[in-house]
Amino acid sequence: MRRENMALTDLMEAPWQIAGMPQNTPVLLALSGGADSRFLLHVLSLLAKRDGFSITAAHVDHGIRGEDSARDAAFCASLAQSYGIELCTRRADVLRLAAESGKGVEEAAREVRYSYFATLMKERAIPLLVTAHNADDNAETVLFRLARGTGLTGLGAIAPIRPFEGGYLVRPMLGLSKRAILSYCASEGLAYVTDATNSDVTYARNRIRAEALPVLEGLFEGAAERISEMTAWLREDEAVLHSITERFLEAHCQDGACPIGPLFEQPQAIRRRVLTELFQSLLGVRLERAHVDALLQLAQNAVPHSAVTLPSGASAVIERGTIRLREDCAELSYCVPLQMGETRLPDGKTVAVVCDGADLLKIHKLSTAPHIILKNSSAIIKQELHWRPRREGDKILLRGMHRSVRKLYREAGLSLAQRATLPLLCDADGTVWIPLIGARDGVCTARDTEEGTYIALCGVEPPIHG
Repeated sequence: MRRENMALTDLMEAPWQIAGMPQNTPVLLALSGGADSRFLLHVLSLLAKRDGFSITAAHVDHGIRGEDSARDAAFCASLAQSYGIELCTRRADVLRLAAESGKGVEEAAREVRYSYFATLMKERAIPLLVTAHNADDNAETVLFRLARGTGLTGLGAIAPIRPFEGGYLVRPMLGLSKRAILSYCASEGLAYVTDATNSDVTYARNRIRAEALPVLEGLFEGAAERISEMTAWLREDEAVLHSITERFLEAHCQDGACPIGPLFEQPQAIRRRVLTELFQSLLGVRLERAHVDALLQLAQNAVPHSAVTLPSGASAVIERGTIRLREDCAELSYCVPLQMGETRLPDGKTVAVVCDGADLLKIHKLSTAPHIILKNSSAIIKQELHWRPRREGDKILLRGMHRSVRKLYREAGLSLAQRATLPLLCDADGTVWIPLIGARDGVCTARDTEEGTYIALCGVEPPIHG
């Protein structure tokens, strides 16, 4: 039996089934009004009647296509009404947002959509977002990434499910071709709108859709669906390799260092993944292939004290049989006294707003920076607390132990850029408070509120020297 002739409820799993959640789990449907989302709405309505879950639709008018955008929004409103479901809408000036951010129009539009979807899911306690990506979309993604260069992860293309805003983003149509979807819409009289920009072949993806995929389908009928099946197998393979990599990192890599001996007992595919994940997590940026190749060569040569340059001004170095991140303290020099009111560093950034406890209700209007409340302001100010950059060897007494500030930054997952710019609040004896990390034992208490983070300095006690 051809797939087009099968019952729709056999062609597609319900979102709750894909996510492994209860049968009545509500869903948020991204509804553009095009053939794909029109088809998905129809199928979801059948599944909802069978399984008892609710559907809420969301439509974003990007404000790009003038009257056509307004037409699509009106069509989606009428469509939602005919199915008896609620439609939530948002209009955005994507062209302006793209210009202000320096991003492409497609990227800016996607960010607007998913930000809106995330907001709705949070406000309405809907854990599943459902989108209408199909097998052709998956095949386009594979061809696009192949041409630009990618690895196994990239060839996995569009996943049927991924975490999203405390819930999941689910794509139940990845096994269905565009041809099958259009055929069903025609046979059932399902009306939809057409986005004229989809035929604009100045966009790379549109050209792949308009020219490359039809050639493949002409040579091999069902090519898009078979490519989609391949991506599912590749995601399974990648999941296994990722699991092996994570076990190695947990067992061998500590304090930003990877032992070279155990690393080269692993296959090349695992070595590459270990170094990529380790250094990306430390740097907080994505590494290019050239960086990973340089790391592999550095580790293979294993010449003591040799190094390679990495993004964010960092470097990797060979030390004591390991390859590790070498982060030089930022070449900054300043000493800014703790004072009442707003305190700024030489670069103009506001460090904190300092006041007496009596002014607690006023200060949240001054700044979004952390607020420091002094319970004994005159005594504390006299102790000459000051802000300065981190220095090599800085430590802090934290939960009964003298801890390296450098290690605390790593454990907190702070990027090198954050580590280089975060100031420390210090006194004559050393570190008093590290923003985002904590304060010296006995110094203060902290609490988060809607107005900001309040650090209550109760009095600065000297550290216990051991």
